[in-house]
Amino acid sequence: MDPSNAALAEADTVLEEIIGPPALLRGTARGLEMFVNARASTDAIIDALDTRLAEAPGFFRNNDVRITVEDGPLPAGCLARLDELSQRFTLRIIEVTAARPAAIPEPAELAAGSAPTTLEDDDPIAVDDVIAELDAAESPESPESFDEPTQIVAMPVMPEPAPVMPTIEGARLFIGPVRSGVILDHLGHIIIFGDVNPGAEVRATGNIIVLGRLRGTAHAAIGADSGFIIALRQEAQQLRICKKVARPDANTPSTEAEIAYVTGDQIVVERYTNRLPGNTSASI
Repeated sequence: MDPSNAALAEADTVLEEIIGPPALLRGTARGLEMFVNARASTDAIIDALDTRLAEAPGFFRNNDVRITVEDGPLPAGCLARLDELSQRFTLRIIEVTAARPAAIPEPAELAAGSAPTTLEDDDPIAVDDVIAELDAAESPESPESFDEPTQIVAMPVMPEPAPVMPTIEGARLFIGPVRSGVILDHLGHIIIFGDVNPGAEVRATGNIIVLGRLRGTAHAAIGADSGFIIALRQEAQQLRICKKVARPDANTPSTEAEIAYVTGDQIVVERYTNRLPGNTSASI
């Protein structure tokens, strides 16, 4: 082996030990998924997936695949390489999303020498038991003990606050079509490359852009004051923006791209002229 190639291979092995495997291919409840470690190099990601797919190319052929990106954005040019790899093995990329970070529980405060106590979620905190353990942990012969007893005030157990929905920056790219019965949700903007079929629903806290025919239901700007929905063909069963609802006239579909937005107390649908009307630019 060329010494330079051997050095590169050794460097890749060390890097994999530090950051984990560059990519994994798994079958999940949602179907076939590629888990990509964005901290790895593009070549390492492609090589890992190529090796796995080559083991059983007939098994994976003609499958839909979702790409989940972990630890940051993809390296430059990686998405194009992933698309080439998928085409070579006759796979269809239907979704590219970022992995949601796992919630990290806050560590409980423990007295020196004590062991953590496991409590069920619904069990009340036994304050008296904790105080008894603290008293037993202190020895009378200890030079750090006090002659006078220490007063311990038990703080009331406060209910846990309701979970706060995370804010996801950027837009979610979805390679369609969005089939009937599918509900597509995202905290942010959604851009769909393909059609939204009747019976499908797209919901976003940001704006929705459909580079195809919008024939299902779309709800944009959930919980916001302004937003818009753009589609190359507006044939939606129902449009919802903020708290407003509209049912476009399906009998006279337009042959041009249209934008739907809220003005006053109603949703207006008009031809998109390469600019955002009114104050809708504030929603980006």
